[in-house]
Amino acid sequence: MKNIRFLGDGSDGCGSKRKQVRRACNSCRRGKRRCLHDPGSDALAQRERGAIQKPTIAVNLPDSRDNIHPVHHQPQESLGARRALEQSQHSSSSILTPRPTVPFVGPSSAHSLLLSACKFSNMVAPGIDLDATYKLPYSRILRPSFQDMKAPPSERRPGVGPGYLPMVVRAVLPYLEIECLQMLPPQRDLEALIQIFKEEIHPIMPIIDFGTRALTEPANDDNPASIVMRQAICLAACKNVSARQHLNLPGHENGDTLAHTPRSFADMLFGALKIGQDIGLVGDRVELVQVLALMTFHSYGPDGDDETARLFSQAVYFAFSAGLHYPSPPGSPIPEARRVELLCSLFALDKIIAMTSGRPTIIHSSEICLPEQNDVVMDTLYPGLKSLFSLSNMLDCVLDLYRAQPAEEMARERCVWKASWPEFEDLARDCKVQTMEPPLQACLELLYHVIGVISYRPPQLPLFQQHAQSAPESTPLSVVQSAKVRQKYCAQKISFLLTIEISKFPFIPYAASLSLTVALRNMKQATLESTRTMAKGDVERSLRVLAGLVDTYWHAESASTIGRQIFQSFA
Repeated sequence: MKNIRFLGDGSDGCGSKRKQVRRACNSCRRGKRRCLHDPGSDALAQRERGAIQKPTIAVNLPDSRDNIHPVHHQPQESLGARRALEQSQHSSSSILTPRPTVPFVGPSSAHSLLLSACKFSNMVAPGIDLDATYKLPYSRILRPSFQDMKAPPSERRPGVGPGYLPMVVRAVLPYLEIECLQMLPPQRDLEALIQIFKEEIHPIMPIIDFGTRALTEPANDDNPASIVMRQAICLAACKNVSARQHLNLPGHENGDTLAHTPRSFADMLFGALKIGQDIGLVGDRVELVQVLALMTFHSYGPDGDDETARLFSQAVYFAFSAGLHYPSPPGSPIPEARRVELLCSLFALDKIIAMTSGRPTIIHSSEICLPEQNDVVMDTLYPGLKSLFSLSNMLDCVLDLYRAQPAEEMARERCVWKASWPEFEDLARDCKVQTMEPPLQACLELLYHVIGVISYRPPQLPLFQQHAQSAPESTPLSVVQSAKVRQKYCAQKISFLLTIEISKFPFIPYAASLSLTVALRNMKQATLESTRTMAKGDVERSLRVLAGLVDTYWHAESASTIGRQIFQSFA
């Protein structure tokens, strides 16, 4: 029988001629199979079950397609060096290991209430810090991701062990990362699209913080967020007219750049961003909020509104997890002015998505903390953002007409403002919108007229005729007539504004569809031939506007097809 010496057995240099092998762990010995685990894996498993194991260094993923090993496998020659590293870590863990932090928790949570009991008795939080952590947890998504592969034992999802992920997943994820991070325009086009975003989007909705590390350093694979955030910026900026010549992306066949239409360019970037978000390329909460918010600028097809609403709900979830709905404490990495900018942008985007997709709002003004209108922080906001926030508050009131309600309520004619309707000139003067570029002014005025159109909700007579006969009048007749006149006027203004240069935001195709809807309704209800001829001209003009937006928005193509069919049925 050959003499065998197990690695780790102290023999003081004796037995150097013996065959040296690693001792199998108990589980592999019982199963009579080859063991690839570390010698101390049994003790490690016991410590994990006892939940007292300190976090270890995360395993680095392979950067190339070669040398892909299981996460739990370590080459034999590296065991001694790794044990020495673990021993040095263990000896200095009490000095180098920082106290863990937890995400933001509200004052009504059990954690906050429990710690408030010791707050005034000179006690500290046992083993944790209450400052909000902006780094995402490794368990933030349920599908296999880089977080699963990198997570140390103390931060793995329940049931996920070192060898949990199949080999095919461990092999495919690095390739997905490479494919996603390559989907970026050439440097010249990238810089042009970022500049378009700064000029056309940022003054109204400053979602992106250009001072963050991901954007101050060059785009590189070592920090995937630096590429992902640039992809999101290009996705939001690509729909503007000035971006047409810069919509170039790498091809899949030979690597040459290919020119795209705004829709195809946005589709490809959205696909890369979606996969990058699923596999966890962005590890910071606030950066992920910005990426998810910009992804809602694109709706790709029939189920695009569902995906947009889902992505925005995730953005709001991570914003609340970072505590952005509370004032920034002194010394916070997110200044108060930046917090207010991002929160106001999310508030406005929430109302726009609720309007265009017909879903309930998520952010309520009574549950977020914003400064007063005369506060110094509010004075520092962009004029476009202040105007957008005022219009969003108006829109929030108008959306009350479209919230779930009994059938008898839907059979009535209702409008929000009982006596007067604020003029856009007055709103613009208060927010100093006149200092902005004309395309930005036109965009804000367009949103104002969109709100004016939906502020009158006709009764749903075909569905609820029986309720309408017995329902009492909820609004004076003079107010109803005023709302109808305002709706027709706002629809004509929308049709005009869409023919001039205007910054492109997600509600552009919705506005064009509203103008077509009002024109078709006027054409159907017209009694005089002159009124019918004028309404017919409005319909044709709205159809031409929608046809011009087909290459940019899927919603424009859908509304144009449906509207043309209805128009032909009236003729």
